[in-house]
Amino acid sequence: MNRKLTLAAVAVACCSSYAMAQSSVTLYGLISTGISYSSNTKGADGKGHGTVMMSSGVLQPPRWGITGNEDLGSGLNAIFTLESGFR
Repeated sequence: MNRKLTLAAVAVACCSSYAMAQSSVTLYGLISTGISYSSNTKGADGKGHGTVMMSSGVLQPPRWGITGNEDLGSGLNAIFTLESGFR
């Protein structure tokens, strides 16, 4: 039974015709990170200390996205962009 089903699937795959359209999808992202230094930051002991820390989104907020173009046929195209930010 399993062999007949496999042979039928192969026959259908070989005999079917399909159209290929030109499409493109791009995954992109931006991570903006920097190092901040603060002098005279009050610590737990109440005294001022220097503090070094990593800061997110120094120049631009971090984000990632997907953009693309799908050919729908008959001269029509679908253009899409999906973008999201994160911290």
